[in-house]
Amino acid sequence: MALAISITSIDFGGDNLYVHGMLTPSGSYSTGGDTLDFTTVASQIGASQAPLQVWVGGTTGDTYAFVRAGSPTLANGKVKVNTASNTELSSGAYPGRITGDANIQIEAAFSKLI
Repeated sequence: MALAISITSIDFGGDNLYVHGMLTPSGSYSTGGDTLDFTTVASQIGASQAPLQVWVGGTTGDTYAFVRAGSPTLANGKVKVNTASNTELSSGAYPGRITGDANIQIEAAFSKLI
């Protein structure tokens, strides 16, 4: 139920601001995706609206997809995890292969005009 974001770099290019970092999962995964809260990141970069686009990738063979809420905010996006066999990760405690993946990377694009 928790995805912690740690920022590794920020790129202020063009009309957008790109945040690069690492995700650390802990707790349990919920069907449909685990909530990804950008509130603490936003306070570090001055954003007040949800990211325009998010990419997540790890090294376990699992795939990650960012799912925007109907009315997106900084706090209500989700990361959905599909296993290597292309089925959604079962709800429950994160498996060791995911909590042990120290290389789950994230890139989020925010508009500079917010």
